[in-house]
Amino acid sequence: MPDTQDLQNRYSILFKKYLNNACTPQEVEEILNFIENPVHADFLKQEANSQFISIDKLSTEELKTAENQASMNRVLDRIHLQISQQEKEFTIAHYRKKKFIAFFAKAAAILILPLLVYTAYLTTKTSGKHHIETAEVIWQTVKTAAGMQTDFMLPDGSHVWLNSGSSLEYPFAFAHDIRQVKLTGEAFFDVKKDPSHPFIVNAGKMNIEVKGTRFNVCNYLNESNSEITLESGSVRLFSGNYTDKKTMAFIKPGERALLDNKLNTLKVAAVDVEKQIAWKDGFLIFRDDKMDEVVKKLNRKFNVEIVLQDPELKEYVYTATFEDETLSQILGLLRISAPVNYTVYKSHQLDDNSFSKQRIVITKRKQIRT
Repeated sequence: MPDTQDLQNRYSILFKKYLNNACTPQEVEEILNFIENPVHADFLKQEANSQFISIDKLSTEELKTAENQASMNRVLDRIHLQISQQEKEFTIAHYRKKKFIAFFAKAAAILILPLLVYTAYLTTKTSGKHHIETAEVIWQTVKTAAGMQTDFMLPDGSHVWLNSGSSLEYPFAFAHDIRQVKLTGEAFFDVKKDPSHPFIVNAGKMNIEVKGTRFNVCNYLNESNSEITLESGSVRLFSGNYTDKKTMAFIKPGERALLDNKLNTLKVAAVDVEKQIAWKDGFLIFRDDKMDEVVKKLNRKFNVEIVLQDPELKEYVYTATFEDETLSQILGLLRISAPVNYTVYKSHQLDDNSFSKQRIVITKRKQIRT
């Protein structure tokens, strides 16, 4: 927090000037230095919340102006800068710190969604009402940074949860016949029921058609499989364009379809749905999961690189449920419950001035003979 009320008032004024692009170069440098200092986290939280409320009160037409969009983008840039700074400065060893970083991720979603890009607005006035012209499809993208999650609403009222390192593309206004989105990474969808307007998810080689359904889709580019797990409703999987009607399979609640992208083979089987979708509520659930699956989920959640040094470790199975535990706590519990040790290697600066992921090598514990 700033030391005095006068100092707090000054930075509040500078914050507003910065959002309106009215700062002098010296003021820009001053406010950025202030924002980047984690000591001022409480003030930033209060000021960001104030800006969200202010923006929320703007009318729809005001939100469509280039000036306001630029202002919102600047708020978002600073929020993500603060998130990045927090991740560098702190190891999240306490629940309070974890919830603080979660606030900024959620705040960004409330404001204009993480890294949301509006390319244009096309509006016209008819019979005293506004409607969207669909002469061209205006797409926007929501992205989550590695180790972060968010949730947001689509134009039709459908709810989406987006997992770490994922992106969802969707139009500013859905077409008159179908609701189509494009997913890279993992997302859970709670689709608003509308039988006359099918909801389509393009997920690599696997396309999904639903009409009012709750389901999870996982389609990371660096993984060999794509999958969909159905909680409720019904799903049709198809390949190619929607109009081609090339159905791959129908799946029922409680089932998962797993597509091998290399072999182009599809398997449908019953699964533990709760375990598959627990991530969206902040849980990691393992129930007799092989260690390579455990490592994959830990890497995704904590944005680290965990390596199983001994091939036989991949066949070990693990059962546990985690919610607020840190990575260090999880690794400690893993070492207690399984015959393994681990070594942590700190991040290092790369040639492009970025930093490598923290690397953790898990090895098989040597048995001591007596």
